[in-house]
Amino acid sequence: MPALLRLLKHRAAGAALALALLATGGCQPQSDAATAAAPPPVGHYEGSLVQAGQPELRIALDIRHPSPGHYEAEMSAPTAPGLSFVADTVFFSNNQLRLTRPARSGQSLVLKSEGDFWRGTLAVDSARATTVLLKRGNATPNTYHVEEMPQANGPAWLFAPADAGTLGPALALLPDSATAGAAPLWADALAREGIIVLIMPVAGAATPATETPRLQAALRLLRNTPGADTANVGAWAAGPRAGALAQAVAPGGPRVAYLIAQNVPVSPENRAAFRELKNRKLPVLGLYGGPGAAAQAAALRNALGGRRGTAVLTYRTSGADLLVPGGLSRRLGPGLPAGVVEWLRGR
Repeated sequence: MPALLRLLKHRAAGAALALALLATGGCQPQSDAATAAAPPPVGHYEGSLVQAGQPELRIALDIRHPSPGHYEAEMSAPTAPGLSFVADTVFFSNNQLRLTRPARSGQSLVLKSEGDFWRGTLAVDSARATTVLLKRGNATPNTYHVEEMPQANGPAWLFAPADAGTLGPALALLPDSATAGAAPLWADALAREGIIVLIMPVAGAATPATETPRLQAALRLLRNTPGADTANVGAWAAGPRAGALAQAVAPGGPRVAYLIAQNVPVSPENRAAFRELKNRKLPVLGLYGGPGAAAQAAALRNALGGRRGTAVLTYRTSGADLLVPGGLSRRLGPGLPAGVVEWLRGR
């Protein structure tokens, strides 16, 4: 019976990497399973993605073995960064490698080992592209780690830069249903810039009462994450959730260093909340995309009053999720993530 070697990598709060050997099918002695299951071949591989009717894309795959029994994998696409990801789980069995993108199960890479080559398919939802990768040397250093964090209403995902010795900002990302698909792309892009990101699961109706305990739990986790500057932990929310969060962090609520509000509707209640944040001198960044972005952005600018440390940015060529179409996968809109990273570092 084939054996499946499942290599799990976890990092938060100094947790060690874990290795689990699982058997599939009928019964087999454990010693036989250990003999049949081989580790994936480590190294740096380069090749191309080919999809009918689309330009060829160069990609790289790094499979690393940082310590005995511990493996990790990263796919990178320099000209299509929205496809790049670090896998939190590596499946390798019968010379077949399978990687699934954290927080985005619709993207997976399945490869077959043929000596120094990998051949296989990248799937992004219903789209498919074939790839051939050739080993080019040793694996490059990793950029960030990912860990799944169980929550009551679904998993949260922690993206933390590999360099925990340099303190940096951290943020809790609370998407709505319209922006949840973009959250992994944002987490990847920001983690590569040294920013810790915690993607919280999409919850039900957003109110200050429901968002307060969720935000408090996220802030506690982030402040306990190695590499987090505990004085620079903030939140990013989208849609009505951003308005509820602005009300939740009023005096007496969870303490955040900054707030990023994406496509927040500026209702009378939200307008009052943002004016209160302006009076408290809490840095606020507004992000808008999609239809009606200009009018909503103007309303938020009016509520914030142009105070130093606040900014409202509009991306008219992108959708409400701040993504634009791009071949196999959508990508962050023009000027992103640079605009957000610049604001985070320059507050």
